Amino acid sequence: MLAPLVQNSQTPEQLYGDHIQQKLSRFRTILQATNFDRLIIGSGSEKIQFQDDMAYPFKTNPYFREWVPLNYANYFLFIDAENEKPKLYIQCKQDIWHSAPQKLAETYAQHLEIIEYSSLEALIKQLSKSAGSLGLINETNDFDLDAKACNPPQILNAIDFQRRSKTAYEHACLREATRLAAPAHLAAKDAFMAGASELEVASAYLKACYCAESEMPYAIIAGINENAAVLHHHQLNNQPVEPQSLLLDAGVQFNHYASDITRTHAYDSGSDFSSMINTLDRLQQDLVSEAGIGKNPAALHVQSQYAIASTLKQFNILKISVEEAVENKIINTFYPHGLSHHLGCNVHDKGSRLANAQGDQMPVSEKYPHLRASAPMVENQIHTVEPGLYFIPALLDKLEASKNKSSVNWDQIVHWKKYGGIRIEDNIILHANGHIENVTRDAFNSLN
Repeated sequence: MLAPLVQNSQTPEQLYGDHIQQKLSRFRTILQATNFDRLIIGSGSEKIQFQDDMAYPFKTNPYFREWVPLNYANYFLFIDAENEKPKLYIQCKQDIWHSAPQKLAETYAQHLEIIEYSSLEALIKQLSKSAGSLGLINETNDFDLDAKACNPPQILNAIDFQRRSKTAYEHACLREATRLAAPAHLAAKDAFMAGASELEVASAYLKACYCAESEMPYAIIAGINENAAVLHHHQLNNQPVEPQSLLLDAGVQFNHYASDITRTHAYDSGSDFSSMINTLDRLQQDLVSEAGIGKNPAALHVQSQYAIASTLKQFNILKISVEEAVENKIINTFYPHGLSHHLGCNVHDKGSRLANAQGDQMPVSEKYPHLRASAPMVENQIHTVEPGLYFIPALLDKLEASKNKSSVNWDQIVHWKKYGGIRIEDNIILHANGHIENVTRDAFNSLN
């Protein structure tokens, strides 16, 4: 349903206070339902590389990222039923080797009670004075709590369930992450058209969005020619090749909320591959329009399979009917992943398979057991929509050796394999009034 646009034009900074209040309300309900009085959420700890003194790039845990737009180890957020503001405990120690942690901007800091602590022992002593049962969400049990109080499943399930419906602040973070990513995608395309290698394409992307590689929400996927058939192609080639196609899957994160965008480009705009990209682009937008509150992601995935099969038929790749290709799973050779996933402070965000806050799972589809999203779509949820069509050698070899070998035109397969594949991915918000906001298309359109 495409209803009239109603969109909050406020910035993440302006919306953060309301975000904190909404989260406090949700989490206090969770604590009451799970018989906990207080909750500590840790940001995580640095990990040292094996037999080395260097740490891996640090990334805060997603339960902390949902609250605080900082990326430092050994920070702790304290939530209870009494205080109007969550308490953020930040470690303050003398360190001549590293830059001091950035302070939280006042527009954010004013909504938290920020307390410095010198050592974990001192913090444990301070928090142990509070009465009531205490739960901890963290990679390590730094507070030496009973095992049942450390990452209790009943709390994690309830948090994951509420994360399906995003706040206006979370929507604004996605828009900002997309605003930063869109021009970077265009810069990467320009590099490809100029004959750049995969590594140079990725470098052009990073330069255009002013980000370090370690700041990416996920590793950049930049597949040129046959490498576009590798769904997660991260081993980027540093040698230029004669260009045919580029599949670029890359996002940006803002305040730890990710955009997740894929575009495919043909080097020759007059080629049949360019025509196939345009066909996929149109069907992708049709699939976006079919999303909506209450819709079943598995049903939308089936719809996308029929659309991809129709494209294969249109380009003389299928020798059987569209219905036969879907029913006999021939389509899985060319489209081996799901249509959509939930997006947030995890790229593959939590809660999209939960039936309720108690942790019960939605029934798994017998035909599509590996789909990331199975629960009906809800208002204010963020989803990706990412149909694909690929010519993956391993899957084609399997099909050629099967009883269904005659279902495709192998002469056509030889022609298309050099392009690798196509994926087109947008990020959408399902607003409460029924409007589907295509954040990705809006960002690209604003550049024209």
